[in-house]
Amino acid sequence: MNTALKTSIGTLAVSLVAGLAAQAQVVIFDETFEGSLSAGANFSHYGPGGDGTAFQDSIVAGVGVGGTGGWLIQTTAAAGGSAGYSYFGAQYQNGGVTGNTSANLADYTLSFDAWSTGGSLNVQVQTWTGAGFGGSMTGTLNTAPASPGYGNDLPLYGQYTHYSLNLADASIWHGGTIIPSGGTYQVAMQFNNGGPTPYTQTLYVDNFELTMVPEPSLFALAGLGIMGLINLRRRQA
Repeated sequence: MNTALKTSIGTLAVSLVAGLAAQAQVVIFDETFEGSLSAGANFSHYGPGGDGTAFQDSIVAGVGVGGTGGWLIQTTAAAGGSAGYSYFGAQYQNGGVTGNTSANLADYTLSFDAWSTGGSLNVQVQTWTGAGFGGSMTGTLNTAPASPGYGNDLPLYGQYTHYSLNLADASIWHGGTIIPSGGTYQVAMQFNNGGPTPYTQTLYVDNFELTMVPEPSLFALAGLGIMGLINLRRRQA
């Protein structure tokens, strides 16, 4: 193989490696709940509702995976409740989101580890076009056809379980859509419970993360280029 062709293939190979790096996973937010939330993030909430009479929503040391910090979400229903259900929505809000450049929902995955003493989980994702809830709200992704989602919830278990929810997966998200490239994200973790009162149920969440992996269009282009050089070499041989 002549020197010029070797150089061309080597240069393209370097470009491909650089492209692979550029197309690698981008972390939009990553909360391990070790002391405090990342810059631009905070908690909010709604409820409790139904038979719910009290709640807790906070970062607590020692309740996360491996004894690290975790997000504790708790709902209490006092004696005498007649609704037959309770709910509490703990909301993670981040108004300083960056790096989410793709408009394709399939490029995004919301993942977390969770376990609970009972109940089930409804997740709702909302975005705004601007930072700090500026601009306009773009919509809602919901793991149930309609809030609060009783009967369509994600199951919860008595030990830490990993959840990986691709934002384009129609088997997970049964209602709505969003524009994923907005400047603000809000994720509601609605903890739903039922049965005779009184009761207190607790949900623990850790490693709360949104990632983006863009479509590998650059891979395809680089691959075609290398194949072209290989074919050229064969013709010259």
